[in-house]
Amino acid sequence: MKIGLLQLNPTIGDFAANREKLLSAYAQAVARGAEFILAPELFLCGYPPRDLLQRPDFIDANLASLAETAAQTGAVPLCVGFVDKNSEPPGRALKNSAAVLQNGKIIWRTTKSLLPTYDVFDEDRYFEPAKKVEPFVFNGR
Repeated sequence: MKIGLLQLNPTIGDFAANREKLLSAYAQAVARGAEFILAPELFLCGYPPRDLLQRPDFIDANLASLAETAAQTGAVPLCVGFVDKNSEPPGRALKNSAAVLQNGKIIWRTTKSLLPTYDVFDEDRYFEPAKKVEPFVFNGR
């Protein structure tokens, strides 16, 4: 399997520019024969978003960007990091997540389980960790 690793630098809070940068790199990786493409953690909103995570409009823009990005994907899957809402209270309201996008849809989601708690990486302050981790199976692998 040929995996495309997108080493990109997002701008925190610039959803449109991050999406444009991501989709351009995605197209290049597809053109180079990648069969599965991975983008960085929390790429759509930029990392680390810190206290922007306390703004509902920021979270909504992040989720809208995920849907818009998914709509522009083709047959080659793209895995990208984003902020998801936690629908299983109690716990923190948000999750540091990744989604696999393919053929215009979100086909799989997962949540980070091991959250760092040092320096600028105070993720435990904002995110609820995954309670269990399940692998993504692609083409039987």
